[in-house]
Amino acid sequence: MQTMQTPPVGLRLIITYKLIKAVLQIAAGILLFYGAAHGLSARLADFADHLREHAVHAWSNVFAAALLRFVHARHSLIWTADALLFDAVLSSVEGWALSRGYLWGEWLVVGATAFLIPFEIRALVHHVRLGRAILLVLNLLIVAYLVVNIRSRRAHHALPAT
Repeated sequence: MQTMQTPPVGLRLIITYKLIKAVLQIAAGILLFYGAAHGLSARLADFADHLREHAVHAWSNVFAAALLRFVHARHSLIWTADALLFDAVLSSVEGWALSRGYLWGEWLVVGATAFLIPFEIRALVHHVRLGRAILLVLNLLIVAYLVVNIRSRRAHHALPAT
């Protein structure tokens, strides 16, 4: 079922978030594909080696070690670009379906977002990071908002007409 009304502010924020996220992921994916074809892995490895040799802060060494593990993994740039583009397509479909007012679009966002929450919690438990915490809270808010929205619409349609 489709509604032609302007979505509420909460839905518009989610739609905007999904579409901006998709555009940024497409750009990053294209850059990674381009970089993979033009020696980015080798340059990142050189940068990480240089950083490790000359870094004075502990966080710099941790970053350099993580970067080296990433670039030495076989086809890591390609896999990352593929994942970014796949998620960009999903985010685009979610944003489009929400903007069109499709109920299944809300359920798609709820399902796709809620599916990843346990993984986000696990990652946060293993490495507490502000960005991960913000992402977890944002995704919990999106799921809660959409579930409340769906339930209120269902309750509104279930009321007897007077």
